Amino acid sequence: MGSAMGAHCRPSWRLACALALGLLLGAVAAAARAEVVLTVEIDLRAEIEAGRFDPSRDALGLRGGHPPLSWQRPLMARPIGGGRYGLEIRFERLPFGNQPVAYKARIERLGQGPDQGWEPGRNHAIRLEAGARIARPFGAEPAAVAWPRTGTIERLGRIASAHVAPRHVQVWLPPAYAADTTRRHPVLYLHDGQNVFDGESAGAEWMVDETAQHLAGQGLIEAPIIVAVDSVATRVQDYTPSRMTLPPQRTGTGRAETVGGGAAAYGRFLTEELKPLIDARYRTRTDRASTAVGGSSLGGLVSLWLALHRSDTFGAALVVSPSVWWDERFALRDLETLKAPPSPRPRLWLDMGAREGEEALPAARQLRQALMTRGWDSATLAYVEDPEGAHDEASWAARVDGMLRFLYPRPGAAPR
Repeated sequence: MGSAMGAHCRPSWRLACALALGLLLGAVAAAARAEVVLTVEIDLRAEIEAGRFDPSRDALGLRGGHPPLSWQRPLMARPIGGGRYGLEIRFERLPFGNQPVAYKARIERLGQGPDQGWEPGRNHAIRLEAGARIARPFGAEPAAVAWPRTGTIERLGRIASAHVAPRHVQVWLPPAYAADTTRRHPVLYLHDGQNVFDGESAGAEWMVDETAQHLAGQGLIEAPIIVAVDSVATRVQDYTPSRMTLPPQRTGTGRAETVGGGAAAYGRFLTEELKPLIDARYRTRTDRASTAVGGSSLGGLVSLWLALHRSDTFGAALVVSPSVWWDERFALRDLETLKAPPSPRPRLWLDMGAREGEEALPAARQLRQALMTRGWDSATLAYVEDPEGAHDEASWAARVDGMLRFLYPRPGAAPR
């Protein structure tokens, strides 16, 4: 692995490469390579009787967030009699932190939209262990899974806004926050906050609380306050800086729709409403150098936009698996047309997983090059390619250690 990573390391990128190599070696060590075989049996009799599943034309697939499961491609089940469908899935490694694997069954039918055929409700989740088995009807209520929360996490409730739809906010406090009442802390704002500290919503989580608690408790980082801001039904609107027309196969409605473009309003919520609330309630350092923002996918896209266009507030950003594809690579055009990049440059963490699709890595590399062309360097840009990374919370959880070490380095604490 060291030589493979080294092939990406030019002298000007030593910081990013050191972080990446330490991150990936640690992630591989943490993800135990223990083979688990999961037996799956889904009962479709109710769907057949209701006419929602036709065995002569339809098939049943299982999709999920940990290889060999994928949200993009199904593993197909086979009929095993009596309206039941089954398959065995062989997992060669456990997800990061051995957290449950998110999954859903889907009726696979030729010509249907991307949002059709799914089981209703939230994702299911199962822990991979010896003898693991799924045996239930299609559309059953997801079984309860224990999601531990580490450290002091305060729920601020539903925060209203004049700019965007109201949303829930949670705040993780450093281990010594209550004991050391004179110390002030940098602040990290994370999008899709419902997936940051536990997986109740998505069936998987970033494990930010566990990772931050460990790093801060061991004195390996300068402990931040972490603000998790939920996404809501307007997520696409909030997290995109421009409008684009999505084709029918992407909308799931059978027709093309023009959506997005609300990043500026969402930015006003963060900077003009939420940040003042957080600064008034907690012992924060309020300057731009101490304020960071981060997210994944569209959340990565809006984090980059905020770092470029609201650099008066955000001095750093986590641009995790960003949706560079949005609006014909708007992020690249935005960088090219930016009259004067922020000075000083906001510090950026940019990453992508090798299992996020054929276009993902080339797009991330193009974005990295565009940033370097506009003046970012090894001191302000960390770039990581995760060879095991998919587009899911467990993959992002494996990289949180590196993200926090990049944002909040502590003198004398060497990279993992």
